[in-house]
Amino acid sequence: MIEVTIESRLPGLTVALIEATGVRIEAASAELRGRCDQAAQAAAPDALAGGDARRQAIRRLLRSGGFKPSGRNKPAQEYLLRTAAEEGTLPSISSAVDLINLVSLRSGLPISLVSLDRLGVRLSLRVGLPGEKFVFNRAGQELDVEGLLCICVAATGGSEPVGSPVKDSMRAKVTDQDSHLLACIYASTDAVHREEFNDWAEELVQGFRRFCEASDVEAAILT
Repeated sequence: MIEVTIESRLPGLTVALIEATGVRIEAASAELRGRCDQAAQAAAPDALAGGDARRQAIRRLLRSGGFKPSGRNKPAQEYLLRTAAEEGTLPSISSAVDLINLVSLRSGLPISLVSLDRLGVRLSLRVGLPGEKFVFNRAGQELDVEGLLCICVAATGGSEPVGSPVKDSMRAKVTDQDSHLLACIYASTDAVHREEFNDWAEELVQGFRRFCEASDVEAAILT
């Protein structure tokens, strides 16, 4: 199992880490795309798990580090909900990404997906420092992560943010060349009960096995 330490103890923070090895990244199956379409067509703020109360709880969690989760910096699952409502489907990207988007939409929780092939297995979770940013798309746009809870990888003189509940960096994003992945579900005890949180983590475990042909999947909950 990877080594992930929590360096910033935000109030009520809990994360589920799902590590998948031997993953095949390819176009999503018809079954997975069907599930994505079904979830998107049923999507509405009051129809998703936790509803608006969960959305507000996630925003409070992110604000507790000093970040402002609004406008272009909304948590990732809020963007998915808007896309689903406007288009009646979720983007078709790859088996692993489509799986993450499906569970994030249904659960109302933000999820990072990063490549351990490139990042290694020693990571940390901490709040971004003043001046820290990362590129999140091919156009070179940057996310200012000051105050934002981030997944970080060891770097010279400290650690480098590579993922977050808002967006993940280009450095960490999964490609069809990757086979060792980490999904991180972000939540707080105000947002979701432990039993339900475990169920969402298990849905990802089973999804990696069914839709990504992972040879091994392990999950852990950190608080």
